[in-house]
Amino acid sequence: MPKAMRSMIDAPERLGGRALTETDEHAWIAEQVAALRGGHLVSLDRKGLAEFLSEMTARDRRELESRLTVLLQHLLKVRMQPGKVSRSWGVTIVTQQDEIRSLLQSVPSLAQYVESRFADAYQAAIRRAAVATGIPATRFPPESPWTLDEALLADPPNPTRPAARRKAT
Repeated sequence: MPKAMRSMIDAPERLGGRALTETDEHAWIAEQVAALRGGHLVSLDRKGLAEFLSEMTARDRRELESRLTVLLQHLLKVRMQPGKVSRSWGVTIVTQQDEIRSLLQSVPSLAQYVESRFADAYQAAIRRAAVATGIPATRFPPESPWTLDEALLADPPNPTRPAARRKAT
């Protein structure tokens, strides 16, 4: 392969790809897709693509762990403060369950990852729930009272409505 062509492959930023990733990621992705579909492998930003794909994988994992933490946090709040259950807690629980299921369906390999990160997500959920409720973290169960499947299937309780206040006449 000629030296000039090798340098273009090894340094695609000279073709404008790198600068575009910094200014307009969407346009850069469109360029890379067009190059792949057109068979123009020489114009691919291989280093940038590898970094982007690695970051996508990490981003999916972070999103899954974050959603799991929020779900467990709200399940803990319901468990520890059943008298303070609100509709927003229920909506949060259902939303996180739906989003976690959707992520696991669209990226099945994340199922292996979520199992290994469940305990860490639970510990983060304890910290958050302790701050949100004012209950010391030491009063929460040290290990999750739910399995992943149980957390994904838990029905949020209906909030109890306080008795209507009577107006003084």
